[in-house]
Amino acid sequence: MMNNASITNENNSNITPEPTNTASPAVILDALVAPTSLFNQFTAAKKWSWLALFLLMAVTFISTMVFFDNMSLPWLIEQQLLEAGELSASEVEGTKAMIEQIAEYTGLISATFTVISLLIMNAIFAGYYLLITKITDKKSSGKNTEKFVFSDWYSFSVWTQMPLLINTLGFSLLLITAATNDLPLSLINYASLNQLVLGLTPNNSLYMWAESFNLFYIWTIFIASIGLKKCANLSLSKASLIAALPYIIVFGFWFMAI
Repeated sequence: MMNNASITNENNSNITPEPTNTASPAVILDALVAPTSLFNQFTAAKKWSWLALFLLMAVTFISTMVFFDNMSLPWLIEQQLLEAGELSASEVEGTKAMIEQIAEYTGLISATFTVISLLIMNAIFAGYYLLITKITDKKSSGKNTEKFVFSDWYSFSVWTQMPLLINTLGFSLLLITAATNDLPLSLINYASLNQLVLGLTPNNSLYMWAESFNLFYIWTIFIASIGLKKCANLSLSKASLIAALPYIIVFGFWFMAI
């Protein structure tokens, strides 16, 4: 009897304990600096993605409101006219009148629109990941992500967008340290391809394209690549292609249409 008990205890001591299904808010930092660690505990970390999304939305909303609401009205109107590009005299008057009507609410409108855009963008990415992984699963006759539903991929998308939180915090720092409240509207795109590399003016046909490409997108592609490799069991090259494809399509077709 004693021998059987000792054998049982010895066998039990050799069993590797299952990892606990827990995660802390620190996974938000992992998304940025240790994405492999995050995606290794993806299911447990899912609940914290909603906190990450809230932080991104809150920082974005507040910084956008502060940016526009602290500007003087004449400066804001002038900046919006500059962003409009080349206009005739009659177009300038019409545009100016329209801007003056809503100038008081520009901060609220811009902040709300930006936050809603974040939610929609994540939904689009979630749908894309859901569709593309179903295709890759069928081609490989695998079941890598068959249990992943839309909400899982929405959470996944939120994690990949965490570099935009750093981007927005950087923007907030520029606001805080600025010597004046009358800042150029282009400051909001301080990390764009245009401002960091090309330096195009608003009358250039490539201006909006280059202003829209945020270099933080490269970081988001990297995180998505790591996540797809882990969660969908893809090769790094295939995961990287899937992660980059939406940006290639959008900015590629946009460039060709200019």
